[in-house]
Amino acid sequence: MSAAAGIDLGALTVKVAVAGRSVRTIAAPGGGPAGALRIALSATSSEGVICVAVPDSWLSGEAAGGVVQETVRHECADQLKHAQVSWTGQLAAAAASAAAAHGSGRYLVCDLGGTGIRAGLFSVSAAAVRVEAVHAEAGGGWREFDAEVRAGLPQSPALPASWSRQAAAANQDQAARAFAAALGGTGRELATTVYRIAGPDGDIVLTAGWLIEAFTPTAERLEAVITAVQGDVRPDHVVLTGGLSWLPLAAHALALVAGTAPLAIGPNAAARGALLFARGDAALVPPTARRPVAVPVNRLRDGLLEQVSVPLSWSEPFAFFPGGPLILDSEELTVTVAGRAETARLRGLVPGPHLIGARPTWPGPGVLVVRPAAGDGPVHVIPLAELTA
Repeated sequence: MSAAAGIDLGALTVKVAVAGRSVRTIAAPGGGPAGALRIALSATSSEGVICVAVPDSWLSGEAAGGVVQETVRHECADQLKHAQVSWTGQLAAAAASAAAAHGSGRYLVCDLGGTGIRAGLFSVSAAAVRVEAVHAEAGGGWREFDAEVRAGLPQSPALPASWSRQAAAANQDQAARAFAAALGGTGRELATTVYRIAGPDGDIVLTAGWLIEAFTPTAERLEAVITAVQGDVRPDHVVLTGGLSWLPLAAHALALVAGTAPLAIGPNAAARGALLFARGDAALVPPTARRPVAVPVNRLRDGLLEQVSVPLSWSEPFAFFPGGPLILDSEELTVTVAGRAETARLRGLVPGPHLIGARPTWPGPGVLVVRPAAGDGPVHVIPLAELTA
């Protein structure tokens, strides 16, 4: 039996988890998410089931995210012919990874990633992961924090690109004590050296006060994200993950707004959680808004014209229509949702044979995908919530 694999498709790095091996981290190459996934698949050396953890916004039911997810799915399944692929949000994967170690309960997961801050609320019971809410804010991630740290530092000696790796490898308990003293102390505590970074032209000292000031924009965005997701619900567990999760200031800021100290599960949690989904050790619970979707078509049977309803599967990319891909020549497509006729607007449709499928979203009812079977033409990704009667 081929080994399963979990892939975390991040903005700056791609992580690959295979059972019994260390998580492999690959710098995200050019070519966008599809190019990154191509590299990750070549690194798995696996022909088994793969679960890809992607930004939760791709699976939220919005058209923009659905377009990106469909582009990556097409590269993976249709171009690279890797059909055994499932998808999950990165926050949901992190929740599954945390629950594997800490048990069932309601998890508030905060990811401080490369380009922004995201958070989600999840109910985990045994292997079942239910998405309750997700929210994201652009900015405030690693790139912005790095820019804030560099701003105002002397140009010589220059802060090396490896400074965060050096800082992350330092004694974080000692760093946490220095930050705690500075946050409630005086100028002397603010001037305490927290990290000493070795550079080619000499050491650079990063003080508690300077790092606190540089982290302030991130802390403000973190508070906004957690407030939007948490509401009045108090989670059983708070989880901190992502590329900036090593910084004690991140745990301090999250504890202030969430009301409890977070579990630090490291930057590899989404990849390890995706592996749990790939192996069947965890599964996403379908949202209550999901309904059966079908496309009514006409066919000849015994010389008579009859209408049949072709269901769209939530687990297969496209439906199988009698006679092959459905010929479309109108910018309006009729589908049924829970037996009710709805209309999808296919603006700019190029007439010809098309593949039609449904993609699950968490939360929400899902999206409809209409893709040309061959040749040119736009790919339409339409949220089912936006269909018209």
